[in-house]
Formats: sequence, C-alpha cells, structure tokens
Amino acid sequence: MATHADQLGSSGSSTDAIVAAAFAAARPQPGLLWLDIGCGRGDLLRTIKRRAEPRGLRAIDAIDWLDADLRNDVDFHLASADNLDVSEPADRVHLVEVIEHLEAPWTALRQAARLVAPGGRIVVSTPNLATVRTRLELGLRGNLTSFRPGYEPHLSPALPHVTARVLAEEGLNVQPPSFAGPDVISLTGGRLWPERVRVRFPRLLSVSVIVVADRPEEREA
Repeated sequence: MATHADQLGSSGSSTDAIVAAAFAAARPQPGLLWLDIGCGRGDLLRTIKRRAEPRGLRAIDAIDWLDADLRNDVDFHLASADNLDVSEPADRVHLVEVIEHLEAPWTALRQAARLVAPGGRIVVSTPNLATVRTRLELGLRGNLTSFRPGYEPHLSPALPHVTARVLAEEGLNVQPPSFAGPDVISLTGGRLWPERVRVRFPRLLSVSVIVVADRPEEREA
C-alpha cells in the first residue's frame, strides 16, 4: 500500500492515481502534440504513448532522469520549468506535481499557459492544501503537511484559486478544480482513505488538486 511518504519520496515518479487523473483531465484524442513540463521519469508520457495515439511527445525537466524506454519517442529538453526553452505551442500541456518545487511558480505557470495552442488544454496538479490531515496539522503544529520544514523539495504552496487566476489572466478558460489520489488518514500509521469514501469528499480526502484550462479556438478574420 502506498503511503504519503512514498508520494513525497517519489524521485521523479508520480502515483498511478494522479497520473490517471491528469491524463483523463486532458481529454485525450488521437493526433495531438503533448508537452509534459517536469516530466520526471515519464510516467505520464508512457500513458500518453500507449493510450492517446499522439502526433508528438515533448518533455522538459531540470533533471535528465527520463526512463530509457521513452528516449526514442520523446523530444526531451533539459531545462527548468521556470525557464522554458520550447517555443512551439502544444495541444496538451501538463504540469503534474511540479509548481510546488519551483522558486517562481507563477512565472513558470504563465510560460506554460502561453504554450497552449488554440483549442488546446493545460492540466496543472499540485498538493491539495485543503485536506483533513493538512487542516489538523496546521491547527495543531502550524505546518502544511506537504510543506513541512524538514522536506526541502517542496517550496511553493499553490492554492487552486490562485492557479486559476493566473491561467485566466493568460486568456484561458478555467474549469472547476478536480481532485486525485487518496490522502493519508491521520494517526493511522500511513493508511489511505478508501476510494469509495474519497470520491464522496474529494476536496477533504484527496492528496492532489487538478486545475484545467482551455485556450479558445482562433476565430477567422
């Protein structure tokens, strides 16, 4: 059984539940160009390759740890998410569990939003700060669970309404947030919320929040 410690120590991988939710949120269709910013080892890219019949796969990460089985299929760029070196827009842009690692998350998000092609979509996931466990820990210890003082990789908490506002300022139509992955039940030694319970109270019991936004189609003159 996966625990929150597994999620924090993912070493470039994402949980299956978050990957599946991020993929579904993109509304996959055949023949699209996909861009995964902060791709890690390539969990999402592998799903896209197998299930979406992509026209092309592009990826960016500050660390070159893309798995070997994806090397021939992915146009990989070694770069920071807040200093993108890609100019061609993509039909689908993903930032899956990325912006919380960045010193300038809103700069990165704006750059990513500008890479969404007309008619395209961006999917952003980040730790959910509204969980029961986070509320308890904030009240008792003054800490956000995913941003504890001893966990250095996470730098920037991101509230979904701020993510939505930044995307809207870049001309995208933002959808209501959704949620993915069960959070840990407090004081149980790492047990996760059962899925049947999580789906009833997703905002309170999900480890990740997903914000989706669409670029309007260009109108003919």
